[in-house]
Amino acid sequence: MFGALFEIDDEERSSLDAAEPGYAPLLVRVSDETDNETEALTYEWPGSRVEARPYDWYVSTVLAGAHHHRLPKDYSDYQLGVESDPDPLASGVRPATPEDLPAMQRVLAAALADDGDRYSAHPGELAWWMFHGDPRFPDHLSFWRQDDQGIVVIDSRNPEINAFTVPGHPLEPLIGWATRYLRGRGEVGWVSDYDAQLVGYLRSLGYRPTATDRSFDWDLAEVEVPSPRLPDGWALRPVEGEFEANSRREASHAAFKSTMEPQIHLDRYLGFMRSPAYDPERDLVAVSSDGQIAAFMVWWPDDSGVAQIEPFGTHPSFQRQGIGTALLHFGLGRMREAGMRSVRVITDDYREDATSFYTAAGFEDVGRVRWWGPSS
Repeated sequence: MFGALFEIDDEERSSLDAAEPGYAPLLVRVSDETDNETEALTYEWPGSRVEARPYDWYVSTVLAGAHHHRLPKDYSDYQLGVESDPDPLASGVRPATPEDLPAMQRVLAAALADDGDRYSAHPGELAWWMFHGDPRFPDHLSFWRQDDQGIVVIDSRNPEINAFTVPGHPLEPLIGWATRYLRGRGEVGWVSDYDAQLVGYLRSLGYRPTATDRSFDWDLAEVEVPSPRLPDGWALRPVEGEFEANSRREASHAAFKSTMEPQIHLDRYLGFMRSPAYDPERDLVAVSSDGQIAAFMVWWPDDSGVAQIEPFGTHPSFQRQGIGTALLHFGLGRMREAGMRSVRVITDDYREDATSFYTAAGFEDVGRVRWWGPSS
């Protein structure tokens, strides 16, 4: 028998026990390929044998984990690849990998192109989530794909459910599946106030709003983009290479008041730079006369003509000096040149400095998206 061994902190044990209701903890002896033994925790069903097959997504998850940890293929195929049943809540759901990103982005692109009231994340945001995850919690964010019709991003740490489908495909079964996967703990994100159907569904579950983001839009076809203005000696341009990564990281770390260790923060940004989602021409910065990166912005295009800004920020030492506004207007000009017809940006509703900034810069406040969670 083969497997993978994980180490957890003592305070995480209660969460692990809660994730296996009905199962009893069991200590076993395991050995590695050199016959070094250690004690490990697993779980077993204490009751009588249950004649039921697992759901298809569960088997897919096990096989994906076996592949990730390079377990022998024969073992995975014949011991783990057991017969399964389709999940009545979300048939066809399976774990997604970076190779699935283009297909998943097409789901979001179709939703983004729809003029309905349902909010959709941008295809670029999905790439950002996938390739810029928090390395301190590498296993807490998971991606799921339902054929070419829907996607789910689950954050098991917060916990949070982000579900999106192509127009006409029901969203509620995916939310129901993800809620069951998180054992009823997950908040549902990205719910527009205009989406009466989804709001009604969540209210029927006894959910209520928990957090709010503000959505801003710039209509590039109708609203003129001002020429960026900066002091002499300053530059607005893309990041020129990995030699600027630490300066770019320092600006982001300070702007977002990150608690991440500087080296981990740098490794995270370098990982994004080296990912297939990264385009150096869309990683823009404002650089002071002495070479310090003072503001930063990544923008994402889409064939629908809708661009997304994620992330954007200014180092606190350079705020309220027009530096961020100049970079923002510079980026908008580049988006217009690339054929984008509008630009979106999202920020927390409680961040009055950010909401005031985007309004003053020329963006239109187009509404709120909320997170909904159980009332108790």
